[in-house]
Amino acid sequence: MSKLPIDVPKEKLQQVRMDTLRRVQREKRTTKRIVSISIVSLFCLSLLFSIRVSPTIASHVAKIPGFHALVSAVAIDNGIKDIVDNEYYEEINVMKSKNGLSLTLQGVIADHSGFVLFYDADASFDISKLNLEEVQLFQGDDEMECGCTFVINADNQTHISSLVEYNFSEPVAYTSKDFKAVFHFNEKDKGNIEIKIPFTLQNELAKEKIITVNRTINVDGQKFTITQIRRSPLKVALDIEVDEENTMQILSLDDIAVMTESGERRDSIINGISTHGNIRDGKYTLYLQSNYFDDPESLTIIIGAVQAVPKGEDFIEVDFGAEEVIAKPHYFDWDITVKQQGVSVAVDKGDNQGRLLMLHDAVKEDGTTLEHTGYVVSRDEEYVVETTQFQDYDGKAKIYLNYYFNPIGKNIELNIPLQ
Repeated sequence: MSKLPIDVPKEKLQQVRMDTLRRVQREKRTTKRIVSISIVSLFCLSLLFSIRVSPTIASHVAKIPGFHALVSAVAIDNGIKDIVDNEYYEEINVMKSKNGLSLTLQGVIADHSGFVLFYDADASFDISKLNLEEVQLFQGDDEMECGCTFVINADNQTHISSLVEYNFSEPVAYTSKDFKAVFHFNEKDKGNIEIKIPFTLQNELAKEKIITVNRTINVDGQKFTITQIRRSPLKVALDIEVDEENTMQILSLDDIAVMTESGERRDSIINGISTHGNIRDGKYTLYLQSNYFDDPESLTIIIGAVQAVPKGEDFIEVDFGAEEVIAKPHYFDWDITVKQQGVSVAVDKGDNQGRLLMLHDAVKEDGTTLEHTGYVVSRDEEYVVETTQFQDYDGKAKIYLNYYFNPIGKNIELNIPLQ
């Protein structure tokens, strides 16, 4: 069987090689060690362009310190690949150490919709028990208010290469290019370890491209409107409003994507924040992989399916004090167990198309929010069991479905002219 060709942008790499050669010639006094590091760095960067079509190369490059997190992001997100291809990724390469822990901020991607920090960590002690608890981001002296997600360290690690993603609910105004990331670690024996890394952005921030859409989609009498498309280097944002007069509660828009006239398709973000807001509130945003650096004449919005259930039958009602189910939708045939502060649902593997119910949203009898404190999924040969733990409460509560397989419309396409 013949091997797949590796698509490497030869002209771009040749230009990078020539630029590096000129720089080395100008810096004749540079030691051989530094020149060697430059060549290795150039080699690694050139390989980034081929990892989308060569998983074998990607697996090797990912083992090189400083590249694992970026390679992993490029491999699953076409928008990140475009950022690297268009040289929007900024290398920082600043290291700080404290209490035997060395942290290197390798690089940054920043736009008006979010921020991504790529970092590596090594330690003189067993790093497998080191936990990252919080990462604060400051612009100048002001802490930025944003949702932050990061990966919890796996056991038996000797080196950490990962990323921290920030998502801004509203496009952020950049008043300064000077930033500071504050990493808060905790280790069993050493306690809290705080490492601060200041850095300065060099690139001009890419402006968000906003397309006013205001197109209403009617699916079996249930309406929702795509109000605008916002394109930034990190993501495509689809702002959606749901009609209050709908008789059904729309739970999900499945397999949503945008596609250009050339057939370039961008799907939902796989790892990271994929939504903002709650569809039940009538307004929310879906995030897709970015096509910011493309300049299409039109975009086609594709929706694989619209999942909805009748309003008033979109929740389970339980009594935590009595540990019993009070009410459930007539179509809901699965077993529900209430024990202490946990609610478990056993879903037959053949049902719900492999998707989870995500029973996180709940309200008490007085209408206030009942917070969930934990979530566990277990599987056996027949069932998928979802168990959600809630805060201490001995009264009645409604727990809302966030997904249920009941498509009311499929394979919807909406063409949006851009020019």
